[in-house]
Amino acid sequence: MIFLKLIKYIIIYLLLLFVETNLLHLISIKNITPDLILIFVIIISFREDKSKATVIGFFAGIIQDVFTTNFFGLFALTKSIIGFSGGFLQQPNKKYSFVYNCISFMVLIFIHEFIYQFVFSLGAGIGFFKLLFYYIIPRSLYTLIVVIMMYLIYNPTVARTKIASG
Repeated sequence: MIFLKLIKYIIIYLLLLFVETNLLHLISIKNITPDLILIFVIIISFREDKSKATVIGFFAGIIQDVFTTNFFGLFALTKSIIGFSGGFLQQPNKKYSFVYNCISFMVLIFIHEFIYQFVFSLGAGIGFFKLLFYYIIPRSLYTLIVVIMMYLIYNPTVARTKIASG
């Protein structure tokens, strides 16, 4: 049973990695794209315990590092942190509201982008506010929009409840 779940995660990850490395540039806005691997790690961190999510985050990040020419190991670090941190926001066998999940997504995405962009820009002479407003916030918002859309598609009862009550 665990083996089948691992195979499913690997297949989903490879599909997301293919889309992120080959197709995502088609929907970029001023060279900003959502981080599909981060979304994958966040969802895993909500479904699995902290140790499994941390390990999955590390391997997802290290493989992402291999396919990018950036600061090697930085994706592994940030994805591991998010895998671990996501476990604190969700308790097993407990239902959470749509708003709570959106806030959890927003916090985790912002933490990831803040750490990644801050470490990546060290020595580049980019000011803090420029880094925040030109890199961290736009990437965070774009990734948040995509994860909320995926959440609504994946969990249609939430979408129907929100539409019916709104």
